Amino acid sequence: MQEKADQISEVLNENFANLFEVEQRDSNLSAKTIKEYHRFIRVVLGQAEREMPVPYNAAAKATPPKSKSPEPNFFQPHEIAEILEALESEPLKWRTITHLLLVTGCRRGEIMGLKWSKIDLGEQRVTIASNLLYSKERGVYEGPTKTENVRFLQIPEETVALLEQYRAEQEAMKLANGDRWNDLDFVFTQDDGRPMNPSRITAWLTGFSKRHGLRHINPHAFRHSVASILIANGTDVVTVSKQLGHTKPGTTDNFYAHLIEEEKSKASECIADVMLRQGKKETAR
Repeated sequence: MQEKADQISEVLNENFANLFEVEQRDSNLSAKTIKEYHRFIRVVLGQAEREMPVPYNAAAKATPPKSKSPEPNFFQPHEIAEILEALESEPLKWRTITHLLLVTGCRRGEIMGLKWSKIDLGEQRVTIASNLLYSKERGVYEGPTKTENVRFLQIPEETVALLEQYRAEQEAMKLANGDRWNDLDFVFTQDDGRPMNPSRITAWLTGFSKRHGLRHINPHAFRHSVASILIANGTDVVTVSKQLGHTKPGTTDNFYAHLIEEEKSKASECIADVMLRQGKKETAR
């Protein structure tokens, strides 16, 4: 028995250095990644502190770096016009998906999670209540929205017309499939009625932009475009926040701070024009 233990000890000693090889990274972790690691470690140590294996949560005393929000990428009006024109030659399903992204500012999973029972074409309103997700383990599955909030969005009559056309097309597809159709109420589906992987939107938009010589399009650019249009037209931050489905207005305020400050500056000039410069203009005439 002792001989066996000595053999094991010898093997472990020989391989000890290999067990703890340190790999040096040439690149630094981003501030966002460090914050995510810090958040995870803080939660783990917080539970350990409550259960008392450790005397205190050391991570709670650490200060993670501040991550800078990326500059939002949005389309100018002439670019949106080019996109709409290019969409005319694309399949109806993808025209409708892109149109909804453009007019609602929804996340791609929220668009793929839409169900017909949540769309009121008469009232021109959609209810955003679920989100489609994908993982290797589970495949495509349905979950709540990112913030777990339900929101109601108005849609224009042009979008209603597209949805009506698409629903008729989907009904024809149901009849063609017969018993093979999976009637799960999803608006956007595979050819047999099953829900679509939300990443299909990103892939399709990449191909679409290349086909038509447009600059690269990603779903979030539409989201930022909706926010920029609302802000530019004087919509208050609370309303913009509700449209985008942010947990709180502060999230919108932080992310679109530059655009909001620009509009505040314009508002200040507008006040000055009316209050201070009107007389000078009259004199100049």
